[in-house]
Amino acid sequence: MILEFTVKNFRSIENETFDLTSSKKIKEFPDNIRNIHNSDILTASIIYGRNASGKSNLLLAFLYLRLFVHNSNESKHLDKIIYYQPFEFDSLLKDKAVEFEITFITKDNLKFNYKISFNQKKIIFEALYYFPSNKPAKLFLREENKPISYGENYSGNKKNIENDLLENQLFLSKSATSNVNFLKEAYLFFKEEIYAHVFHESYLDEESINMFAEMIFTNKNIHFKENITNLLNAGDVNITKFEVEKPMYPKDMIETLPEKLREKIVNNPYRIMTYHKLFEGDKEIGEHNISLNQESLGTQRLLLVGGFIIDALNKGNTIIIDELDKGLHPLLTKLLIKLFHSKKTNPNNAQLIFASHDTSLLDNELFRRDQIYFTEKNYEGKSSIYRLSDIKGVRKDVPYDRWYLSGRFNAIPIIEDIEVKFDYVNKEVVKNNEI
Repeated sequence: MILEFTVKNFRSIENETFDLTSSKKIKEFPDNIRNIHNSDILTASIIYGRNASGKSNLLLAFLYLRLFVHNSNESKHLDKIIYYQPFEFDSLLKDKAVEFEITFITKDNLKFNYKISFNQKKIIFEALYYFPSNKPAKLFLREENKPISYGENYSGNKKNIENDLLENQLFLSKSATSNVNFLKEAYLFFKEEIYAHVFHESYLDEESINMFAEMIFTNKNIHFKENITNLLNAGDVNITKFEVEKPMYPKDMIETLPEKLREKIVNNPYRIMTYHKLFEGDKEIGEHNISLNQESLGTQRLLLVGGFIIDALNKGNTIIIDELDKGLHPLLTKLLIKLFHSKKTNPNNAQLIFASHDTSLLDNELFRRDQIYFTEKNYEGKSSIYRLSDIKGVRKDVPYDRWYLSGRFNAIPIIEDIEVKFDYVNKEVVKNNEI
């Protein structure tokens, strides 16, 4: 679970901390938090804000940190660090380093603090601490133009890793291949315990479908598909079951296909089929299957997002989604959120972080005040992050949705009633062929 995430000079975020621990003054819904390492951590967090206020940039920072740690070991000499995306609309910031700092707890109940600072060419600072008690203990500290220093709890290869380490590679990523205690667990948190989906382009949706299909196809948990089917039934989408197939095509046959079709088969090796009851009049006579792409957008979304959520609940992972509610009925979205709040459906301390525009989710019967976050952008284009519990005078029984839309919490677009003028082509001109 993630306790805290600080982002500096990344896109529209100059210096903001996203605190995922509970506010001590908030007492409602105690089941919505988990106490681990003497910290009360939120199981679900929702982020609101007007368009281009910084919601997606915050979630993208999570994804970029995850990918950076996961892939940094593969960087070659002089490769640019693609995750370097500073704030470009301030001459004082556009060439400065990007910084990420995160405090988290792994599934093995190990607590870590990890911090990196980097520019487009190299790592400027990197440090990893863990918490054998309430106080942090250094594992390693890497500073520009200085040798790496190690804490007494670091046990494993040092020189070989340092000698092979490039200035654009993270030490945490490089050391993971050497199976160093504690560093391995921290690395695996980024590699396996966080899932982040923050894009909406169609090709990335296809990538999500493939990830989902592979997850189903390779999962040996006999209850996994059953749990997803139960979720579909709870969503009232009339699917009795679904199957994932991986058709095997002869190589010589694939080579004879048109290029576009050949690429589609290679890049999308799985086929997802959904099953529905088949009727003859009012008599049920069997089943009929159709391809997933024939289902409604909402059904596809529920199957995919629901599958990733159930996987996170099963493994105790953190899942980060931009626009969780996209294509879903508000009642279905609430159902997915409640899965994380309940200790029965979330026994392994999974965590959900997501952004939304659906104000029906601003429900004082669903969220604690410290679970609701807002992003706002100032005149200079810099984002700020705050939560409902930070705003004075907001009681737990007020209508959050109406107060938000009325502007009491800010973080909404300023829309003025103005006369909008449009120019259209004159029909007479078109008729007389004068254009």
